[in-house]
Amino acid sequence: MNRIERLTAILIHLQSKKIVKAQEIADRFDISKRTVFRAIGALEEAGIPIGSEQGVGYFIVDSYHLPPVGFSKEEASALLIANKLTEKLTDKGLRENLNSALYKIRSILNYSEKEFVENIDNCIEVYSSSSILKSDVPDKIIDTILKGIDKKLAIELIYNSYSKNEDTCRIVEPVGICHYSFNWHLIAYCKLRNDYRDFRIDRIKNIKITNDKFTIEDKPSVDDYFKTITLDREVSLVRLLFDKKVIQEINQARYYYGFVEEKDLGDKVEMSFLSNSENYIGRWIITIMDQVEIIEPKSLIFTVHTMVKKLQKKYLPG
Repeated sequence: MNRIERLTAILIHLQSKKIVKAQEIADRFDISKRTVFRAIGALEEAGIPIGSEQGVGYFIVDSYHLPPVGFSKEEASALLIANKLTEKLTDKGLRENLNSALYKIRSILNYSEKEFVENIDNCIEVYSSSSILKSDVPDKIIDTILKGIDKKLAIELIYNSYSKNEDTCRIVEPVGICHYSFNWHLIAYCKLRNDYRDFRIDRIKNIKITNDKFTIEDKPSVDDYFKTITLDREVSLVRLLFDKKVIQEINQARYYYGFVEEKDLGDKVEMSFLSNSENYIGRWIITIMDQVEIIEPKSLIFTVHTMVKKLQKKYLPG
């Protein structure tokens, strides 16, 4: 990326938010903060009205707007693929909103870009059995959650517990949503349990925004939740240590067991999973045998040990 391209990209980034920190720009473009300061100065010299608040960040004054932004063919195809994924992995409300946005984007493409998108449109398909597409999942569920986060309003859920198979009414303060183990999940503070909880979105039977305000400042991010917050009893954190020689074998299978992240430790790889059944992930561990080591929870070691003893009793003579 040359200097002019970078300045244009920084200007677009500034227009994408109300306030942008210098460090955010530095991280995105892999440049130093000193280079960011010089770039901001160059934009100001070019007549771009950029304001700043010490210790907060930069902003473009409300009266200034860029002319319509063009898209490269690569950017247009990336948007098309994102739309295909959204069609299969989200609810009806979000699909409709993205489709509407994509039509607006297509309207400003030049002729060659429009032709390119039309040519590849039917050549991209996403096949998914994501359970959020079930007919009994409330419409616009993700949109409702995001509006609750934006307005800082608690949400009322009718939630079906996986372990007890019973419906309960929950008033929750939403933190965010994430997708893992082939499902969308809502992370929220549950007033019924007085703790943070992980709610599978396809198990929400009804949802509505309340008038109860909450503050977001004292709440963890979704990432912080998985790193530091005690998880719902229905979902536990499992950490396993694998020999690298088995990674290729389990590369796809791990996603069926709630894989969330991995760490390269040289000849070993540590993986973290979110599991709602020790028996389920325990049976998988047995198939990998001596190429995996359980780090936590300790109770999983006992579960696997018990399974092995049962196998020995059934198949070993005497």
